[in-house]
Amino acid sequence: MIAVPKLAVLLLIIAAVWYVMRWMNGPARHVQQRRRRPPPPSPVPRPIATEELVACERCGTYVSAAALHCGRPGCPRPRP
Repeated sequence: MIAVPKLAVLLLIIAAVWYVMRWMNGPARHVQQRRRRPPPPSPVPRPIATEELVACERCGTYVSAAALHCGRPGCPRPRP
């Protein structure tokens, strides 16, 4: 049969183990709390400058719509 002093010692041992484990896992709890914080807002990305391309009527090379010629050597399109 379990006596009251043995039960008290058992409860003290369980409480001591629980406090030691809580003390040892304390820093890990803080790390998890830091990880749960939302990340700082990222800067708004700038739009990428794009340019419309069209095919050269003479050689088929894609060039800027504002370009006067394609710039390829041997292209029959006249250069300004």
